[in-house]
Amino acid sequence: MGGERAGSRRRRLRRSARRLARRVDLRRLVSRRRDGPPLGLGTAKTTLAAVISWELALRLPGTQPPVLAPLTALLVTQLTLVKTITGSLQRVASVTAGVLLALGVADLLGLHWWSVGLVVFVSLAVGQVLKLGSHRVEVPVSALLVLTLGGTAGVARTRVLETLIGAGVGVVVNALLVPPVYIRPAGDAIYELADHMAGVLEGAATDLAEGWSGEDAYERLLEARELDAEVRDAGEAVGQAEDSLRLNPRRRLVGDPSDELREGLTSLEHSVILIRGLCRSLVELDTVTGGRGPGSPLQAALGRVLVELADAVRAFGEHLAASVPGPPANQAPLYRALARARVARDQLAKEMAAGPGEAPRAWQVHGYLLANIDRLLSELDPEGQTWPGTIRPD
Repeated sequence: MGGERAGSRRRRLRRSARRLARRVDLRRLVSRRRDGPPLGLGTAKTTLAAVISWELALRLPGTQPPVLAPLTALLVTQLTLVKTITGSLQRVASVTAGVLLALGVADLLGLHWWSVGLVVFVSLAVGQVLKLGSHRVEVPVSALLVLTLGGTAGVARTRVLETLIGAGVGVVVNALLVPPVYIRPAGDAIYELADHMAGVLEGAATDLAEGWSGEDAYERLLEARELDAEVRDAGEAVGQAEDSLRLNPRRRLVGDPSDELREGLTSLEHSVILIRGLCRSLVELDTVTGGRGPGSPLQAALGRVLVELADAVRAFGEHLAASVPGPPANQAPLYRALARARVARDQLAKEMAAGPGEAPRAWQVHGYLLANIDRLLSELDPEGQTWPGTIRPD
């Protein structure tokens, strides 16, 4: 009796720890993902672009320090090459629109509180109409600066030229000095997603090994639902990788595994849905059995399947991560994990067929479990998917 109470307390503590972990995500602290190029390289490029922009802008006429040029260079060199170019164009368009608006207001209305309000309102509206994105705020900023500095054509021209210099230097520096490639962070993001998916399956298997609990099953369902956020994070990382290769002269050197990454991410996205279905079936199994759960042999077989599925999901993520950048990784570990999972799945089906029939509605849940397991195995199998560079067997 005392042992059961101690076991119950441990399970409650684990559930509380899982709830806390979901609220305070500590996994980022141990993440293997690198979100960009080496720190020293990025810092050096940004510094170089800012210094060159400053020196070039000093040659412009005017008495004000040319702060805008290095500021523009600093902002645009933080991005991929494509975003550097588009960001530079948007920034130049924003500054030009703000300057032109300020010149018109300075000549017609002068500098008053109501003219300042009008400039800000119209500037934000212009930025939205021109679809300037995050650079929309540059329109009112440029207009207000030009207004406060006198609203003369010389001040306006200098501001536009400083922006052009900073944007141009930023683009050139980012294009010539090792333009960033975000393939490795995308591979790491996919591996982390697969690892967390495997963690949900392993956690459910551990719960089954310690005895049936509907509360534990529901907690695992909540964890499976929260995988959607990690799918979005991985999708953003893959999108950044694809974007970093566009117009990038290093593309031939590093290769272009974006198709493999996108296909792999799609398979994992589908797999998340199937894992959520598995966890949902465990909750339903608790309901249809009145909280008793399946018998011991079936429970043990289900736990083994979940362990083997977790190994297969993790092997899938490792295979994708190991393939970028570089040649295709060895698929043998993935095939071995899939083979073990299929053996465990077949044993589970035998236990389901041999189990008692005191809960007729359980058969329907058993069918859902096997269907989700089969679909998950198909998603993870390279021969079950149309992967780039893979010929499907006849």
